[in-house]
Amino acid sequence: MTSQRIVELLLRAWYWLPLRGRVGVSIIAVAQLYWVGRFYVCYLRAPWVLYRENVIPPDRTRSLDPVHSEPIDQELLAYLELTERKMMALGFCEPYRTTDRTTYPLPAVGSSLEHPRFGDQATIVAMRPPEAFDTREPMFSIGFDAEFVDGVTLLTSNVRMPRFWPDPRNLDHVRIPGVTDPAVLYRLHRLRVIARRADVAQKKIVRGKTPEQRLVFIKRRHIDLYKHLVHSRYHRRTASGLRLTIRGAVLTAWRQVFPWRNIDQWWLRRRARAVIRLG
Repeated sequence: MTSQRIVELLLRAWYWLPLRGRVGVSIIAVAQLYWVGRFYVCYLRAPWVLYRENVIPPDRTRSLDPVHSEPIDQELLAYLELTERKMMALGFCEPYRTTDRTTYPLPAVGSSLEHPRFGDQATIVAMRPPEAFDTREPMFSIGFDAEFVDGVTLLTSNVRMPRFWPDPRNLDHVRIPGVTDPAVLYRLHRLRVIARRADVAQKKIVRGKTPEQRLVFIKRRHIDLYKHLVHSRYHRRTASGLRLTIRGAVLTAWRQVFPWRNIDQWWLRRRARAVIRLG
């Protein structure tokens, strides 16, 4: 059967269809074009753009001097101060702020605190996305982590963003984006710690006493993350920093199409509702 014959049969079938049938076929054809375009953007173009342009520069984290304070975005500063006060009411102490930015007012600041009694560490992140993003709305997150003698770290956070890469095997990270109250989130974290502490002893996280020691502590964590990204074959080392591998670019882009959130533990969702009710 020639191509001309096929075209003739298709035209006959088209004219044979009633009006409703033609409308239905047109809708299906437009839908198919939409999905073809979406497939191109999400599965082909996005990985290529990430592979060419995405780069994690060398770590430029530095301490913020609490005496000679640098100007911080007012909305971010208000969130940091309020959240730090709430953390200190939970028993955490000595907020230590860092940033990797040099433009003012600072658009991204982190704050770490430690719990002298339990040995947990709290991390607060407040940042405003760059102008290249679709939104300039500030992004806030809180995380609590605890370490155990067997090398496992429990991390409980309210991070809303999907994972861009797999977590390390020794990291048990539970994300609960719906919980914004530090007290509720920390109670959920302590429930996880107590459950695991029945089998493995917890060890206290020590950041150090001076700003220099605490900066080294944070930079070591960043180095561990970079090593993990290379080990997982998501990134490769270059002169300008870490760049995505082909595998990393493809999987990172696809993770945005199918966002994964680690909040599927039934018991944890039930505990969260109970803690919120009890206040």
